[in-house]
Amino acid sequence: MTFGYEAESRVRIAFLGTSGHAFRNFLPSLPYAAVDLVALWDPDPARAKAFAEQFGATHTYRDLGQLLTEAAPEAVLIGVDGFLDDEPLNASLMARCLEAGCHVWTDKPLAATTSTARDLIGVRDRVGKVAGVGIKTMYNPAHLKAREIIRQPVFGRPTTFTSRYPLHIPDRPGLPLSDPVVRSCLGHIWHPIGTALVTVGSIADFRHRVAPAGGGGVADVRFADGTVGTFHFSAGQAGTGPLERVEIVGEGSNIMIDNACRLTWYRPGSPGEYGSTPSYLTDDISAPLFWEPEMSLGQVYNSNNFVQGYAQSIMAFIDAVQGIRPLRFGTLEQALEVLQAFETILDRESA
Repeated sequence: MTFGYEAESRVRIAFLGTSGHAFRNFLPSLPYAAVDLVALWDPDPARAKAFAEQFGATHTYRDLGQLLTEAAPEAVLIGVDGFLDDEPLNASLMARCLEAGCHVWTDKPLAATTSTARDLIGVRDRVGKVAGVGIKTMYNPAHLKAREIIRQPVFGRPTTFTSRYPLHIPDRPGLPLSDPVVRSCLGHIWHPIGTALVTVGSIADFRHRVAPAGGGGVADVRFADGTVGTFHFSAGQAGTGPLERVEIVGEGSNIMIDNACRLTWYRPGSPGEYGSTPSYLTDDISAPLFWEPEMSLGQVYNSNNFVQGYAQSIMAFIDAVQGIRPLRFGTLEQALEVLQAFETILDRESA
């Protein structure tokens, strides 16, 4: 891993927005990436100035056009809140920056509709720039390790996938973005769907049912490779417990991920003959493998922005901008798949 100060060349970037995620997750991740933060934009000059002073931006702007002209960033990162004409601001900001000749990475939600996502794909392809979306679960180390394991011959073919996440499901069709439940669903669906996309792969079919109370529901899915699965949208669960749990079953092997950071691989093996096996301790060669970050050392890997995948998402985008490797996860095409699931949830006739 090469930190920003060690990089031989750095990308001139501008950052748009002063959201909570910008403060907690995105801007604190920039020292790990090969970037120079040359400008920060926000409609509120006081907030822009405060963020710039804290995170070391050279200049601040309240006019985006002026920033793009004067600061001339190679790439733009977007971390804003808010909507414009029933679309997240991210969509219009990304389009404008792409048209100005910048590579662009944005926080989710990229958009509220698949048509807007397709329009952005068209813009990206026309201008020939890198465009990425911060789907953090696609860079979560536990999810990436699961992806690696389930592609090993010893795991066997993935057969079933299950995910629990407390997503709130709107109780009416359509896109009334004034509805806080719709906004919550749009803002959070990226996490469970992103996990599915990065571990198993593309989703071919998605059908859901709304729970009678609690605001949640369930969905059954079929992946492009034939794997079947379920999403348990457990909106009624306690707020004091871990949000997420994922299990992927192969052929004689399975993986469980708890709390987005505890990974257990139950490898192929036998517990012994039923009724006559005196010990539950299996042979070492078939014993489960378990990973969990230690939290005592001042390490990079136990920082929340690396445990969850925020920093890796930004660093992968910068690598793509520099031509080191193409963007693999958090692409606009994957964002389109997330939005297809979102639109299905909003379509009561599909339930």
